[in-house]
Amino acid sequence: MTLKILYSHFSLSRLVSLSQRILQLLSARYPDHPMISSLLATIQVKLDQAVQAVGSSTRQSLTSLVREADQRRDNSYRSLRDHVAAGLLRENEAYRLACEFLWPLFEKNGLDLYYASDDEETAAITSLLKDLDKLTVLSYLETIHAVEWKAELERDNQAFVRLSQERSAVRSADDTVTDKVAFDQLRASLDLLCNMLNALYALDEPDGIRATVEELDQSIREATAAARQSGSRPELSPEAEE
Repeated sequence: MTLKILYSHFSLSRLVSLSQRILQLLSARYPDHPMISSLLATIQVKLDQAVQAVGSSTRQSLTSLVREADQRRDNSYRSLRDHVAAGLLRENEAYRLACEFLWPLFEKNGLDLYYASDDEETAAITSLLKDLDKLTVLSYLETIHAVEWKAELERDNQAFVRLSQERSAVRSADDTVTDKVAFDQLRASLDLLCNMLNALYALDEPDGIRATVEELDQSIREATAAARQSGSRPELSPEAEE
């Protein structure tokens, strides 16, 4: 008999449930066994951390909101930039001259600034907006009907900055370990427990250990089957750890 948990099928919440079942059974059967009790105490610490961490990636959904806000400001910038670029080819002289005046401002602050880091992009867009806010420049924006587009870029940039600041505040105040860290720590503790129980099973000590291990093995098989049906570790997706 060899206890083995197929972790690739488990989400953190399902591994927590299985761990709770294992601890409940062993604590009831061997409350005074020194080796088992000591390892169960260690697992309990990791389990408590895992319980706190379950869904921590979901609670950090501000990350996805920040990325969405970044995409919106990228789109706003590119639409305004491309509008000005297209005007450089117009035959309408007033329109073309306005675009020829505006285009160097985009070149100055970066035509592809959306490829820069978040902070660098924020600084570049803020600089561009400052340039576009000048009275003489605003008149050129009016000529090419781009005042509203400029306002949209300013709105989307401010929204990104606000969400980024909120995410930073949440992260600085949250000392909960991530789902992945909690999963790995709990896994390591359970591996130690399984190794010890397999050794005790081979020694047939303490009394009833073989029946207990077989019962645990059945619980693990049932938990693994349920985990397989639900899919593989959905809570540990890449975006949840960003």
